[in-house]
Amino acid sequence: MEIKEEVSNIFETRRQVESFIYSSYLRAIKNIDIRLPDRETRTPKLTKQLLNMVQNPDSKQRNVLVTGSKGKGSVSRMISKLLEAHGYRVGLFTSPHLVNFNERIRINGIAISDENLIKYAEIVKPYVDEIEKKLPDNKYIGPVGLTSVMAMLYFYDNKTDFNIVECGKGARYDDVCMNESEISVINNVFLEHVPQLGNNLAEIAYNKAGIVKSSQKAVFSAEQPKEVSNIIEETAKNLKIELKIYGYNYISKNIKISSKGTTFDIITANKEYPNLQLTLLGRHQAKNAALAVGVAESLIGELDQIRVRESFRKLTWPGRLELVNLNPLTILDGCINRECASYVKEIIKEIGKEKMVFVIGIPDDKDFEGVLDEFSEDAYKIIMTTTKHQHHKFSSLQQVRALEMIKEKYLYKDIVDDAIREAYEILEGGGLLVILGTQSLIRETKEFFNQDTTNLD
Repeated sequence: MEIKEEVSNIFETRRQVESFIYSSYLRAIKNIDIRLPDRETRTPKLTKQLLNMVQNPDSKQRNVLVTGSKGKGSVSRMISKLLEAHGYRVGLFTSPHLVNFNERIRINGIAISDENLIKYAEIVKPYVDEIEKKLPDNKYIGPVGLTSVMAMLYFYDNKTDFNIVECGKGARYDDVCMNESEISVINNVFLEHVPQLGNNLAEIAYNKAGIVKSSQKAVFSAEQPKEVSNIIEETAKNLKIELKIYGYNYISKNIKISSKGTTFDIITANKEYPNLQLTLLGRHQAKNAALAVGVAESLIGELDQIRVRESFRKLTWPGRLELVNLNPLTILDGCINRECASYVKEIIKEIGKEKMVFVIGIPDDKDFEGVLDEFSEDAYKIIMTTTKHQHHKFSSLQQVRALEMIKEKYLYKDIVDDAIREAYEILEGGGLLVILGTQSLIRETKEFFNQDTTNLD
């Protein structure tokens, strides 16, 4: 691909690349009312312009775009793992990252190196500068969209067979959605990011359905509320795109949750895949797996049962109801609101441990009270903690409020490592530790257990 590569030595570190990627956004955001809908504040066509300037690497590859309100990262990882298990070279683009930025761009589970991250940042920088100098104060090149362009160049140069690309929070006004794709996937859609994505479920479904394009072969949908499925069906019909639906073209059956993970069967229109197991917990993960199998079948045809079984058994995806330790049993999840907490509560009830300790690290601006309220009755102890993330606020008022809510069950440790050690002392005789909170809490927990998030295989 003949594009500008003569500029070099602009960046020396990954941190410098990250600063560059976010520079346009940080310049403009002070002039933008972030409470407004995305259609008024975002300019995805700038990502398309950047793709055109680097000769459209996306259009020369086989891409799958994935959106949804929940589980889009998990299903993206599952699709990529299934394809890898069948011998394909697969690019994976996701966000956000846990430990370092490189995790957003992977090939066969291996994150891009600092050297290559710098290389592709230096390739796109002249074009970004050219676009940036013409922008008004309230317009910016989306950082996730810009990163997706770097990923497309990296995948193209490394000759991937397929690329699985996770969109941001939306789709119709999402920068990542500007990448061309062969198939689109819409995981579960619910009310979220109001009013940025819309003021009600129908508007949010319309936003998510923006991932569907007339150039695609098919759109795959998870199980959806009727209001959402109607909009997806109408969009597919208008664009004359084949629609594949959970419960009709693919489904999970016999779902069971235990301390070892989630077991289930998958049935598609083509084949049955019995006795599958994930270390990720949750009925929704079994449904994500069915969606992923349906997509993989569409891309490469009939799948090998043994390879499907092994790919799921070995699959990891940090911080998504993840089993991070078996003795004592320890679950990690990026739960920051009541809705998520209620779902986690259902999962841990199925595991059936009597003594449960929670470590919770949720900043003031998230729904820590909702999470506390959900677990206050069932918890033996709840240890509140903070993270090292400099932009997250954990105030003394949060500690006061937590003490008021959970009284004698309340403990506090200002360092994540100390909170986990305290929990393990309490659980010395056995039980369950549930660690819940923001992305930085997940990162610090993974570091505590010396678990790598850069290489997933």
